Amino acid sequence: MIILGSSSQRRIELLKTFKIDFVAISPEIDESEINSTNPEDIVIELALKKANAIKAKADDTIISADTLVCTSKKIFGKPKNSKEAFEMLKELSGKWHKVFTGVCVKIKSEEILFYEMTKVKFRKLEDSEIEYYISTGEPLDKAGAYGIQGLGGVFVEKIIGDYTNVVGLPLPKLWKILFDRGIVGKTCQ
Repeated sequence: MIILGSSSQRRIELLKTFKIDFVAISPEIDESEINSTNPEDIVIELALKKANAIKAKADDTIISADTLVCTSKKIFGKPKNSKEAFEMLKELSGKWHKVFTGVCVKIKSEEILFYEMTKVKFRKLEDSEIEYYISTGEPLDKAGAYGIQGLGGVFVEKIIGDYTNVVGLPLPKLWKILFDRGIVGKTCQ
């Protein structure tokens, strides 16, 4: 069985593109107990914690991920409230930022950890459009307070790297890992 260690609708929809059967289970972890300070290590550590929190059988495949947004000065997870979402979007306005997603894949006794980084540039945002966007509720459950696949995508001026990474699950790397191990891309015989 393939288990996606996430309750994120975005990750669920992304994984569905692989045309595989899987179940999504929300792992219960304490994200405040992180030892790392750089985004690459934080997303890897959280992805690993999520995978380890899933109760699975020995032959199950577990996929878990965590995404952060960061500027040169700050690391952003999900906003706690509308005020924090406004501050995040104001900070991202008119600037480049990086989106990091860490992924843990457990296949039998093998544990594969990797991260992907994508650069995103926002155009200059008006306070009133930030306020409107927050009023839709869309940014409140997303790292960096925006969803590139939704209305938040209108803020994006440029992107360098993997779009699916910004959504929350870097599909090209994940596909290759699963394909090389015969988990995806198999034809019926």
